[in-house]
Amino acid sequence: LSVVSFAAGAQTPGFEVASIKPTRSAGGVSSIRPSPGRVSMENVSLKKLILNAYGIPDDQGYALAGPGRLTTESIDIEATFPADTPLPQVRQMIQALLAERFKLALHRETRQLPIYTLVVSKNGPKIHAVEDGPPRTSGGPGRLEATRITMQKLADLLSRQAGLPVVDSTGLKGVFDFTLTWSPDEAAATPTDSGAAGPSIFTALQEQLGLKLESGRGPVDILVVDHMEKVPTGN
Repeated sequence: LSVVSFAAGAQTPGFEVASIKPTRSAGGVSSIRPSPGRVSMENVSLKKLILNAYGIPDDQGYALAGPGRLTTESIDIEATFPADTPLPQVRQMIQALLAERFKLALHRETRQLPIYTLVVSKNGPKIHAVEDGPPRTSGGPGRLEATRITMQKLADLLSRQAGLPVVDSTGLKGVFDFTLTWSPDEAAATPTDSGAAGPSIFTALQEQLGLKLESGRGPVDILVVDHMEKVPTGN
């Protein structure tokens, strides 16, 4: 177990003006709208807010551990800052705001959690390395078009679909071009599930790319909430 404790944003400059209020109508659309000199958040869960503050994508919710109310309680935030402030500093300001108004305290920790390992299927890969160059990805629900991406990048993209960390253990070096298609409704299925709507992403990987996701457990770096007040201090 590896643990590093820290106080969120203790030395970071704060926002010029910041307002935090409980969401008036829960269950509506959640949005985070940054613009030069301003950030507006509506109906954002505490968990989504913390993930955003620490630069963790929403679909990596496993990377934050804390009380259940982090997912059930939502807030609205309006904050202003100098228009030329870079995004990493804005995130540090949000961290400082959480520490000030909610008395948020966290630590980083490595835990053994469920993961997937990306490996080559028994019949070998169906993709081959191409000449190196600028990487590019595009697509939509149930479709990924990749140009010159590494297996590590594919593992990162699969993690967003599978909802768990994906570790690249293919041993395939270089960059690859491919198109992967699957049923979006089956994206969160397990490797043994099958559906009539189309192949799950697990089946698509094997049939189209000659790769496989194997379930298991492994070390995952996460943030752990040690303390967070239920009501923020006044604006």
